[in-house]
Amino acid sequence: MKQAEKTLPPEFEDERFPVADDSDQPNSRENQFRAELNQKLRTPLNAIIGFAELVAMRPGTAGKDSDVQHIVAAARELLEVINRELGDPNDPSKSAPILVPPISCDVLYIEDDLVNFTLVERILEFRPALKLLHAARGQAGVELAQIHRPKLILLDLNLPDMHGSEVLRMLQEDPLTAQVPVVVLSADATPSQIEKLLTAGARNYLTKPFDIDPFLAPVDEMVNAPAPAVRW
Repeated sequence: MKQAEKTLPPEFEDERFPVADDSDQPNSRENQFRAELNQKLRTPLNAIIGFAELVAMRPGTAGKDSDVQHIVAAARELLEVINRELGDPNDPSKSAPILVPPISCDVLYIEDDLVNFTLVERILEFRPALKLLHAARGQAGVELAQIHRPKLILLDLNLPDMHGSEVLRMLQEDPLTAQVPVVVLSADATPSQIEKLLTAGARNYLTKPFDIDPFLAPVDEMVNAPAPAVRW
């Protein structure tokens, strides 16, 4: 005859036979790995951004500024991936932006099309005193604006990560950038779109293609850069 098993009342079972709860251990290990990888990646990335911007500050590097800014923009895109994929959504401090030394910035152009950026870069050669920065994505543009406090932001609407209207909203809601004038440069000439962006806070809206003089006029006005004397 099989001997009857002795059992304890339920309230004593856990004390006599403690059972380790391993249900959270894999998640805990994964979170620790993600946090460590986040930190390891952000440290060299900080050096890339910081030293690239220091190079841009050196005298005699005006012709290389666009290349340097492409490096910075790509590094910030990588930072977005790190924050999105490795950041802890319940701990905003782990997704804090990388701190880099601010550099002089007069105009920030948020534009993903390199040809359009190069065109504006060439036009602004008529204002050689102006310092131009470039952001290829909306989020990177917002971060650059927060760090460098430009005097003017030129904003394209069709960006790869968000619409320009969302970038404008983020700039308007941040006390650090709310007072920076924004001029929209867009191929969308729809009157309702123009009215929407101007109502949302854009100071001006220029449709592509645009002429040089109508483009330089708001730049001179908002950046307070005097037009150079014309010599014949």
